[in-house]
Amino acid sequence: MMASKAKHSPLTRGLILVTASALVIVLALGALWLDGWLGIRLPSGLRWLGMLVLAWGLALIAWAEATLLRLARSTGGFGDAPATLVADGPYRYVRNPIYAGGFAILLGLSMWRASPTLLVIALGFLPITHLVVTRVEEPATRRRLGRAYDDYLRRVPRWLPHLKS
Repeated sequence: MMASKAKHSPLTRGLILVTASALVIVLALGALWLDGWLGIRLPSGLRWLGMLVLAWGLALIAWAEATLLRLARSTGGFGDAPATLVADGPYRYVRNPIYAGGFAILLGLSMWRASPTLLVIALGFLPITHLVVTRVEEPATRRRLGRAYDDYLRRVPRWLPHLKS
């Protein structure tokens, strides 16, 4: 059985997205400052690849957010979980495209800006995110959505899409 919840206003949903984006920007600027202060850099040959990975991460998050807003009137952010199962858009391929896109953004930024500090942050993002997803989000979503979510868990991988012919 699905619990009902009050819909957030467009302004509230927008504030959730802006807050999350601002936190990432502050984190990135702090890492770049630390790199400069320490005088360390990654090889500059990674710059173009980093731009591609960054663009892919931004596009994946935009696609996932647009899908959530269109189908569930939700950002998926803290306090704005969808009340219905969303299994369209990038959610057809992976269960956590926003987190995957966030990792790609951090990784792409680290390569583009030659930042070893951002690379460490990106690599640290993976286990922390995995723990949050498996220990907090998936159990809460299972309680909220029930059997439909269990079926979705069996069909769609958590992080890496299945390679199908």
